Amino acid sequence: MDVDDALLLEQKGKIATITLNNPDKLNTFTIERLDQLRGMFEEIKSNKKIRSVLIRAEGEKAFSAGLDTGMLTSGDPGIKGKIIESGTALSQTVFYMPVPIVCAIAAPAVGWGCILSMLSDFRYMIDEAHFRLPELSIGIYPATGALTLCYMHFGVSLGNEMLFMDKKLSTAEAARVGFVNGAGATRDAVEKMARNAARSLARLNQQVVMYTKMNSRLLQGIEYSAALDLEKRCFKDLMALGKDNDWHAKYLDDLERKAKEFS
Repeated sequence: MDVDDALLLEQKGKIATITLNNPDKLNTFTIERLDQLRGMFEEIKSNKKIRSVLIRAEGEKAFSAGLDTGMLTSGDPGIKGKIIESGTALSQTVFYMPVPIVCAIAAPAVGWGCILSMLSDFRYMIDEAHFRLPELSIGIYPATGALTLCYMHFGVSLGNEMLFMDKKLSTAEAARVGFVNGAGATRDAVEKMARNAARSLARLNQQVVMYTKMNSRLLQGIEYSAALDLEKRCFKDLMALGKDNDWHAKYLDDLERKAKEFS
């Protein structure tokens, strides 16, 4: 399968849908696919007509099994550095996406599949699936967001289990800790919930949603006093947009400036 077919991007109305479309390879990611996925998100970010993103995957065995481990035996001495660079760039791009991301997880999400789920804003999952971060168990450092996002979402105790003990986090437990927004018995049920969520999000005031998400992302890495100041700044910047026809470009400039300031 060509790299172009392994990831699909479709826009329908105000919703962009990204499909992981390489089930024969468990929707694993090569460096090329990490870069391709980042390009898709950059394309979405620059399109002010898109109000929400839906991520889904083909295949019953895996939402994504993570990185293509064949890269590690490719003989390329610089392969690990390339993976870190591409993975980190993708992780940062998705984390700071202006529009809400909804993830429909109808099979196990492992490694980068779990990272992509953690980077999303809403998650809907099939009952029999699980999340897993096996990096330490196979001797790989949990980079490109795996460590940071794990503790951000799961806290110290459960995060330690996920990272150090290769815990499989079931759908039921993920729902109990508030990580999963909804669960269903079938793929159709999960994707219906996710699509309905994407539609609801697409109907909200676009400017307010984008500044709210910017604020929520930035405050996760800063102290509360700074968070209160950031709330005030984002509110003032939102109010300053008004009905300026150039507001989308100004927002993207503001997002890039704040991301550098708080990273």
